[in-house]
Amino acid sequence: MEKTGYTFAELHGKDHLVDEIRQLENRLKEETGETITLIAYEKEDAGYGNHS
Repeated sequence: MEKTGYTFAELHGKDHLVDEIRQLENRLKEETGETITLIAYEKEDAGYGNHS
C-alpha cells in the first residue's frame, strides 16, 4: 500500500480526537463484527497547520 505524500497526523495533546477515533473503531466493530483500526494521515504538502 503506497501512501506517497502523506505522513502520520500529529495528534499529541489532542486526546479528544483520539477518543473520537477509538469510539468510531468500537462502533465499526459492533456493526461489522470485525476489528477495524483507523489510522490518521495528513498530506505532507498541506502548507498549513502548526505541529508545535
